[in-house]
Amino acid sequence: MSGRFEKLLSIAGMIAIMLSLMIASFPAMAQDMPPLPGDVVIDSLGAPRGLAFDADGNLLIADAGTGGEVSLTLPGPEGETTMQLGLTGKVISVAPDGSASDRIPGFPSYASPSETTGLYRAIPQGDSLWVIFSGTGAATVGAFWTDSVVELDATTLAVKQIINLNHFESVNDPDGAGYDSNVTDIAWAADGTLYITDAGGNDLLSWTQEGGLQLVQAWTDNAVPTSIEIAENGDLYIGFLGAGIAPGAGRVEHWSNGELTETFGGLTGVTDILLDGDTLYAVQLFLFGEQGPGPGNVVMLNADGATPVAEGLMAPFGIAKGPDGALYVSYGTIALMPGMTGGVVKLSM
Repeated sequence: MSGRFEKLLSIAGMIAIMLSLMIASFPAMAQDMPPLPGDVVIDSLGAPRGLAFDADGNLLIADAGTGGEVSLTLPGPEGETTMQLGLTGKVISVAPDGSASDRIPGFPSYASPSETTGLYRAIPQGDSLWVIFSGTGAATVGAFWTDSVVELDATTLAVKQIINLNHFESVNDPDGAGYDSNVTDIAWAADGTLYITDAGGNDLLSWTQEGGLQLVQAWTDNAVPTSIEIAENGDLYIGFLGAGIAPGAGRVEHWSNGELTETFGGLTGVTDILLDGDTLYAVQLFLFGEQGPGPGNVVMLNADGATPVAEGLMAPFGIAKGPDGALYVSYGTIALMPGMTGGVVKLSM
């Protein structure tokens, strides 16, 4: 097999393997659904990922979908996996009055027994809507649209440009671990430079129209960068899932002028971060307690450690602050039991 299968291929593959073991070892976790904190904004979603608000106050949800009716059997490190392919991924818009509609339907969706992958984020910026579609291993090898950041016209949804990370990764392989690309997040600096985290490539890239993709930083410990925020002073904050999604392996790094100045460690499965002024939040996909793995949470980070903000979230993923000042978090991004669906919860601060 190619080098793509010689390491944990992507955030999707790592989550699927880890949580399959968790569910098999601790079935009580999947069966005992805790009450959700806050207020449910929308539910019955397939696999909600990233969240963002547009200038009109609409909540944009990237939903990876529910797969489809086309079966594909793939080899992998844990044996063969059958995926169900379909066009059920979509960007959902929830208006301030609570009404929901499909902003962009029809994204490819890849459903395995433990997770559905594909659409990752939809982020408005000026007169554009930027969409991230992350890789799904062998299912998308050779697909020109995978592991891409796509700029759409926010009004017409016409494609303006496509930034594909596959070629950069295949030519440069910054982490030295073999070809693997899995774009996860983007953020803009004040000068317009776009920063991109690649979980599969274990690197941070910058992009400009004139200079294209450039390497900013690579991590060789398979840290799996999942998220990025940029402070007003230009400092970078980067969230990491952590090698093997091991308990305590997750972290958030603070970089200033190209130097690592601070690390918030001891976290587990950081899928997203939010910088609200001087306040830094992180989403942890799951937690380990005395009884084994359990629901994840949202924490506030500072020099003294992590302070829980919301507990009892089953497989939380994305976080965003609304124009009403509340935090919004997607949950159920991975089905921990048959028939489990996802949604978005509003946390009053």
